[in-house]
Amino acid sequence: NTERCTDVRDCAAVVGVPRKQKNETLDHLISLSGAVQLRHLSNNLETLLKRDFLKLLPLELSFYLLKWLDPQTLLTCCLVSKQWNKVISACTEVWQTACKNLGWQIDDSLQDALHWKKVYLKAILRMKQLEDHEAFETSSLIGHSARVYALYYKDGLLCTGSDDLSAKLWDVSTGQCVYGIQTHTCAAVKFDEQKLVTGSFDNTVACWEWSSGSRTQHFRGHTGAGGLAEVQSQVSLAQPWRLHPLKCGQV
Repeated sequence: NTERCTDVRDCAAVVGVPRKQKNETLDHLISLSGAVQLRHLSNNLETLLKRDFLKLLPLELSFYLLKWLDPQTLLTCCLVSKQWNKVISACTEVWQTACKNLGWQIDDSLQDALHWKKVYLKAILRMKQLEDHEAFETSSLIGHSARVYALYYKDGLLCTGSDDLSAKLWDVSTGQCVYGIQTHTCAAVKFDEQKLVTGSFDNTVACWEWSSGSRTQHFRGHTGAGGLAEVQSQVSLAQPWRLHPLKCGQV
């Protein structure tokens, strides 16, 4: 305890010494040092001068400092060491902000920094592909004999509605037509595994069965000019008709 008190008093005394006097004292000590002492000083100087602040600072303070860096700089900092990568990748606010700046809608309840970092990296990669014209593989789906008015894509399948009074379901990966059925002129289409719902320029909505191609239901009720925007709204914001109890003969 006596030795510890002496050390504390010595440290306090050193703190109060002017900077110039400290430098002069250090210069004097170096001049008195031999090769062994100078080598020891040289080996330890780099460690003292390049201390890792992300290791030494509290995590909250590290996160605060990281918020001032742009995403590209943060990604570069992730390459410094495993420790830096771990700390930077754990900063949720940093990556959420980066995603917001790209236009993403952020769910603040999802506090998973790694998730938002992956979202950001995926978005950046996609943007790079767009800039390099490498984002898409293009192909032509040939089968309609008149203008195609309606498109709806879901889970690798594309539904098309045409002025040739038909609707077709395509497998986008292969370019093959899965189903083709005769309909009215389709201005809007939506589908699931069993059925197709179409909106027509005659202000009607119809439900069709893929397997048989038959029209199972036909709804009337909308009025006005048969513009494309209005007809599309019949499918997406249609009146609340029930699709299963009604039959074509009942409408």
